[in-house]
Amino acid sequence: MSTTNLSRRRFLKSSAAVAAGVGITGVAPAFSAPKVGSFNSGNKKALVFIMLDGGNDSYNMLVPYSQLHYAEYNKTRSNLALKHPRLLSLEGFKDKQNRSFAVHPSMPEVRDLFAQKKLSFISNIGPLIEPVTKETFKNNSAELPLGLMSHSDQFKHWQSARPGERVNQGWFGFMADSIQPNPKLNQVPMGISLAGRNIMQDGVESTSYAITEKGSVGLVVKPNRRQSSDMRELNRIILKNFESLLNHKYENDPFKQTYLKLTRKAQSLHEKFRKSISGNRVPGRFNDSPLSQQLKMVAQSIKSSEDLGTPQQTFFIRYMGWDHHDELLVNQQRMLRVLSRGLGEFQKCLDKMGLTDQVVTMTGSDFGRTLTSNGNGTDHGWGGNVMVMGGPVEGGKVFGSYPNLTLGNSNPLDVGNGVLIPTTSTDEAYAELALWFGAKSSQLGNLFPNLHKFHDFSSGDMPLGLIKT
Repeated sequence: MSTTNLSRRRFLKSSAAVAAGVGITGVAPAFSAPKVGSFNSGNKKALVFIMLDGGNDSYNMLVPYSQLHYAEYNKTRSNLALKHPRLLSLEGFKDKQNRSFAVHPSMPEVRDLFAQKKLSFISNIGPLIEPVTKETFKNNSAELPLGLMSHSDQFKHWQSARPGERVNQGWFGFMADSIQPNPKLNQVPMGISLAGRNIMQDGVESTSYAITEKGSVGLVVKPNRRQSSDMRELNRIILKNFESLLNHKYENDPFKQTYLKLTRKAQSLHEKFRKSISGNRVPGRFNDSPLSQQLKMVAQSIKSSEDLGTPQQTFFIRYMGWDHHDELLVNQQRMLRVLSRGLGEFQKCLDKMGLTDQVVTMTGSDFGRTLTSNGNGTDHGWGGNVMVMGGPVEGGKVFGSYPNLTLGNSNPLDVGNGVLIPTTSTDEAYAELALWFGAKSSQLGNLFPNLHKFHDFSSGDMPLGLIKT
């Protein structure tokens, strides 16, 4: 086999990896969303979204701690209830019902961030088309999210903020359509994904740039003086062939033209991203878990935002494995430990870099789970608890309305087996974050078409008050 043929085969494998870095397929969008309009852009800000893929049992993540309310939790959760002495108390906060709260024993970093007022919870949140009561749910008069309690549908609704439709575009993407229209060939998108292509960062025109915890994906040939003459020659041929392919014109083959355009863009972005983050090391220690390493790369990307030419950035991370129908206590102890450590390391790193007030991180999950045990785990539910973290956040609080954890007729939110109707829509939280990021109140209706059913943002009042004023 000739050296040239060998280099071509290796190049083809490399070019496939290059193409994976860009979430462009040439497929037309599923629908045409209205333009959001001009944002208050230019300020250095980042929104980080961590999807706990599978449906986190979040009523074992955020637990009532005051004795009366813990007893209610303990009775309902049965064999899945966490022991009171092991819980990590969240000091300094009581809700309107005089309830205090605690977090899972595996989450000391989250407990500390709450105490430092850099993290809060949003309770009983979920995708909603309109407010739902137990009565309207039971008599089928409420308009419910499509595929309620289905992994694929609820996973999609959390990203699209359109639970009445099955669409493949999301609100991060719609913001990018307005903030970063008509980007240049080597313009890194404002949406950077650590989970490949995703719905949340896809807009009508925009898409995400997929990287790994080690950085961007592309063709890199490193010359090395210690290499043999044969290896140096092979490197020269690879680069020559690569440049030849990128400059070639397939005038009579639209498929090859499209693929070549994609490859050019991917390699251009790879070279831009690699050069921009090179040397921009971040302070602090991150453990070896994939989540922590991904958050380290997010921190490095935020630090490099000026070099990347993207002062406003969104990030999407997917932490999989939360569908705990079995072995809930064992699995959640392990996974919440990973999550808490990662959040603690990430926020500490941002603080050391002086970026505390420029980044907000939020978790989400397909759905909450049943309050009742199925024997050794829990089944699919609806409303659940999430976290929001960062300097701009009104920390040390539990936003929304933490529900009564009794079962049956005495609980106006329980529609069976402890499946709870959400009392806060994802739209309400998302809208407050979008305003912080640069949206105007007049633009929120295009980002979140059901928002007006829950709150009138034109008044200037916030339904939750997540962000410091």
